[in-house]
This record gives sequence, C-alpha cells and structure tokens, in this order.
Amino acid sequence: MKYKYIAVTKEWFDKVNGNSYFSVQIEDIEKDITYKLPFQYGYGDQSKFTIKEFLGLKGFNSDLPIKFIKMENCLKKEVEKHGKGEASQFFANAENNFNSYYLLD
Repeated sequence: MKYKYIAVTKEWFDKVNGNSYFSVQIEDIEKDITYKLPFQYGYGDQSKFTIKEFLGLKGFNSDLPIKFIKMENCLKKEVEKHGKGEASQFFANAENNFNSYYLLD
C-alpha cells in the first residue's frame, strides 16, 4: 500500500494527575507539507481519531492511506515542542480549537 500521509504522534503521561497528552506531526507526502497538531489531552487511540478528523477521513477503514507511528513515554517538553511551530504558521479554527494546527512547507 502506498501511503499518502505519515503521522508521528508523541505521547506523555502525567503521573501526578493520571492524564495522557499528545501532539502530532502529519506529513502530506504528495503536497510536501507538514501539519503540526498542538499538545492536547487524549489517551489510547485518540490521536488516530484526531488525525483522521483533521484530514477529513471518516470511519475505521484499515485501508486508509496513513502510516501511524506512535512514540510513548516521551517527556512533556518533547511532546509540547513536537506540536509547535512559529506563530506565523498557526491556523486557528474559530469554531473548534480542536482543529487548529501549524502548517510547515
């Protein structure tokens, strides 16, 4: 299968409060663009659902053109940095901050 996207998720677990957080970088291979989804709450497969929603892909189809890579047990600062870009690269979604992202080209 040829992948259209490569999504790298970094995850941090807050042991004090018992919560998981993640950030994502999605490389669009055809357009040669990288999207960064900022540091946010979520555990388990939440990052996959977030990635699919961001890309406008629906359902649980295993034939989706996405290569998922998940790096667990990262440091908080690594996860925060992984999901950040420059202020000029940030695109905020006024309706739903969930779909805000950084665009790198």
